[in-house]
Amino acid sequence: MKNMINGYITSCTQVKERFAQLTEQKTKLKKQGRTDLIDQLMLERRIQLLYTEHREMKEVIEYLSGYMRRIEQRAKT
Repeated sequence: MKNMINGYITSCTQVKERFAQLTEQKTKLKKQGRTDLIDQLMLERRIQLLYTEHREMKEVIEYLSGYMRRIEQRAKT
């Protein structure tokens, strides 16, 4: 279970890095006036999907962590 949680934490970190990269790319393209390329690459949509994925992964981490705590509490009693 701990390995699964650590995997999710690693994935969360990677997703955060990726949406930072995409946001930076979008900002650069906006400064260059390349909104057509932003649309073509669907950057806005991709960034939103990553935010959603990140939020969902954090929810799974919270759920799994809570489950582990409950199991550990039962083991102590």
